[in-house]
Amino acid sequence: MKIQELKQAGLYKKTVAEILSMDRGTVAKYWNCSEPEKQKPIYHRSSILDPYKDYIKERLEKWPKLSAERLFNEIKEKGYTGSNRTVRRYVATIRPQGSREYKPYETLPGEQAQIDWGHMGEIIENGRRKKLYVFVFCLSWSRQRYVEFITSLNSAVFNGCVHRALNYIGGVPETILFDNAKTVVSERVGTVIRFNENLMHIALKYGFTPKACWVNDAESKGKVESNVKYVKHGFYYARDFTSVDDLNNQAMEWLETVANAKPHGTTGCVPAEQLIKEQKYLKPLPPIKEALPVTEKRKATKTALIFIDANKYSVPAQFARKTVRYLRYEDRIEILDDKSVIATHQLAKGKNQTIINDNHYPLHNQPAKKPKNALQAKFEALAPEAAEYLQGLSRSRHGHLREQMEKIIALAKQHDSAIVSNAMKRSLSFGAFGYGILKRIIDRQIKAPRSLPEPPNNTKKAKLNTLYHVDVERRDTSYYGGVM
Repeated sequence: MKIQELKQAGLYKKTVAEILSMDRGTVAKYWNCSEPEKQKPIYHRSSILDPYKDYIKERLEKWPKLSAERLFNEIKEKGYTGSNRTVRRYVATIRPQGSREYKPYETLPGEQAQIDWGHMGEIIENGRRKKLYVFVFCLSWSRQRYVEFITSLNSAVFNGCVHRALNYIGGVPETILFDNAKTVVSERVGTVIRFNENLMHIALKYGFTPKACWVNDAESKGKVESNVKYVKHGFYYARDFTSVDDLNNQAMEWLETVANAKPHGTTGCVPAEQLIKEQKYLKPLPPIKEALPVTEKRKATKTALIFIDANKYSVPAQFARKTVRYLRYEDRIEILDDKSVIATHQLAKGKNQTIINDNHYPLHNQPAKKPKNALQAKFEALAPEAAEYLQGLSRSRHGHLREQMEKIIALAKQHDSAIVSNAMKRSLSFGAFGYGILKRIIDRQIKAPRSLPEPPNNTKKAKLNTLYHVDVERRDTSYYGGVM
């Protein structure tokens, strides 16, 4: 009857429900009832929890934040035999709901922008499973948005996102409001905030003042918080894409044709049109061509390698076992010596890779000068052809190599070096090696040089196959001159 009376007074269902502390569904049920006294009575069903409801109410009145799990354990000790789920359902209906009121914070053109990140699940990139995030930038007055999907939250990527966002809106706001991520706040005690050194560096270069919202207070940056939800449900949900680049290309098109091109739900104005008005209040962009790098340090190993994101990169050998400073960009690192860049590496996209620049190891680029064996050095000094002859001798099968070398050295001591050199040349031309063969050639060079056969006409040397080589000695008649 009270519902009908208030209805006749011209009130709406919502107002009636608030006045009578009723559910709006109950009000709607009796809204069009002409004879409410004839409605079916509502019967109350008994519950196994009934004997304990007063206890639960008393506990929640004194301690409003008591969990349903805690209350379940307490009444269980008092004899309750029902389920935990029944307790949770009942607690949800009677728990005191703290009312929070928020005062809308309106900003002037060019006064503020807000930045936040959202986690979007996982993606397979370059054969690796990576977490996918979205970077969201929003101008507080015009509501102009910028969106970029990323797979890393390191400072170099953060710098790149801020750089592209400011270039997208064509200016710099007075302040930018962030949450309390590690890339923003390095330490906080109450209202005292120590900002990340990298953030202070880019704030100085671009000319904005960084601010951090209250911890666990999403409403203090509600404009960008709502935009993160808008991106998740209005763009990302059920969208097909082949890569992060493809996803970002689609996001840019969505910004131009939907997000910034249609009236905003709160302001009723088109963000892109409002941005034109706001741009004259923004600070001009500084002459920065690409995102600012981050200075980092790593300790090099004894092999002059540094570890970055599960990959290894070489540094000049003189930095082995030393701390190395380098500039980290989104796509590369630049290794520093004092303030100058002495080496550059493109960042690997995979994992567990080793990227080496051979110029970082100059000593290893030169052929190794190993000390020669004394016997080898002595043999190769016999004649200019001795080194090549020794290689052929090593492939022959005339006794042990060391024994053959020692015999040939002893033989060479008995003759002039020119004779030994000519004998080795002839051996090389026929591909015949060994102490005995070389001795016969030397003897015939001295006693009957005209009896020596002509070397092969072809320029190629005979194949070194002494297993089946048969040396046939040829003599002219002069050899037999004194044999009678």
